[in-house]
Amino acid sequence: MTEIVVVHSWKDDQKDKVMDFANKVTSMAKEKKLPSGLKLLGIDLGQGKNMAVCKWEADSLNHLMEVAKSLGPTWDIQAFEVKNVYKKGLF
Repeated sequence: MTEIVVVHSWKDDQKDKVMDFANKVTSMAKEKKLPSGLKLLGIDLGQGKNMAVCKWEADSLNHLMEVAKSLGPTWDIQAFEVKNVYKKGLF
């Protein structure tokens, strides 16, 4: 499994579609209905910004992006693998 960060950014007129997308993904995670190999770790919304950051564990970046595309987003999505180099309390 690899850790992935996905950054969503949208225009004001896309907000309803983005929130529907987020609610669908959140519901799937809560109901344990995400596709095999995907685990949603968290979603952070930018206060007063049209931006959200999602944290995932996935078997691959490609798999995560294929699933995301199947849900039909129409806004900008950037995704990349991350490696934790510091976490408070671990050092």
